[in-house]
Amino acid sequence: MITGLLIISIISFIAVISYKRPRMEQKVFKNIPLVDWLNILGFPPLVYLGLVLIVVNIVNRPIVPILDFEDFTIITVGIFFLMLAFVGQSIHFVSKVISRYLPANKHALEYQVNEIFHGKLSHYMVIISALLVVFILDLLEINHPVFYSSPIGRNILIIIAGVLMGFAGGKSVIYTSSWHGGYYRPIFSLVFLLFLSKTGLFYFSDLHYSNYPMNLFSYAMYISIMTVFILRQFIIFSKLSEKRRLRFIAKLFSL
Repeated sequence: MITGLLIISIISFIAVISYKRPRMEQKVFKNIPLVDWLNILGFPPLVYLGLVLIVVNIVNRPIVPILDFEDFTIITVGIFFLMLAFVGQSIHFVSKVISRYLPANKHALEYQVNEIFHGKLSHYMVIISALLVVFILDLLEINHPVFYSSPIGRNILIIIAGVLMGFAGGKSVIYTSSWHGGYYRPIFSLVFLLFLSKTGLFYFSDLHYSNYPMNLFSYAMYISIMTVFILRQFIIFSKLSEKRRLRFIAKLFSL
């Protein structure tokens, strides 16, 4: 379990940090930046390996029927969203590479069409699908608790991995757009909804995170993502003039 969690969190962190490094953009192979090759062929197999390790660890535990579903059903749903995430990553890969060779004219039809795929479509497919895969793993683990006391150091390491994963997820959204009319608010709302759903499930079912390492990881991840989002808004707010601050607040709470 801990190996799989560390793999996906470290790889996600490296992928996000390397994405905006000029050196990675300048290193080109077959007219495509090296960082894009890594994002489409290098990182996804490693993330898949981490997920497999997590799933194998969960299903090998004894079953305690708390939620009414079979493992096969929930795993099938998870595979669907995992495939959707990779499709979104593939769309982003192609459209991002194409954008490098299009004329720098935002009014050109080919630019606008390509940005449909390079922009919200691919980003929403990847980020939302990834969040749902994590949530599905949480649900899968509910019926497979651990019955031994995990060492404190192990739990701390799981929390650190979750925070690292959340930082990487929040940072990836920061790179793509601002809050207003962008990716922040809908993704923040989804993370908050998943966080509330899981918190309510654990509270009303009298479950304990010490028995659910995957859920402990995602709990730290959700808090980390929301913290990154909120801090980002405070940073933006602090740099605005008084007049623009009022406009910022109005847009922040507008529908």
